[in-house]
Amino acid sequence: MSDSNSLNQLKPGNLAMSPFGSFMGIVIDSFSEGAARCSVEVQPQHFNAGGRVHGGLLTSLADTVAGVAVRTLRPEGATSATTDLNISFIRPPMGDRLEADAVVLHKGKRLVRVEVSVFSMLTGDENSRKLVARCNTTFMIVLPQAATESKP
Repeated sequence: MSDSNSLNQLKPGNLAMSPFGSFMGIVIDSFSEGAARCSVEVQPQHFNAGGRVHGGLLTSLADTVAGVAVRTLRPEGATSATTDLNISFIRPPMGDRLEADAVVLHKGKRLVRVEVSVFSMLTGDENSRKLVARCNTTFMIVLPQAATESKP
């Protein structure tokens, strides 16, 4: 697990969003050790040809928020990569905002398992918040080359 000094250095203002997440309009709302929340304001480019929010946006939001949760637990200098992602779409998103909550279920030496819930809502109306997707994902911790060279 990461020490508290590493987590204290991670603040929403200095925890950078990935270039892809920024391109999609995803923002980091909050995080704590092993958990995170990200959101995105639904824009016209997020719709599919049928006029609904594209499933790729939901999946990208889920993968992104899971990655943020994993980053709160990574050893210093390590990176991480998604190795498996399974998403179940529950209902079509309605509203103008998507929020995703991630919780780390298990952290091993090299693999981290994360569960994500994705919600749609009208901005500012918590009563409109509805579950639209559930996701389970696994991340691999990639240690710096020097750390892996010293082990057989």
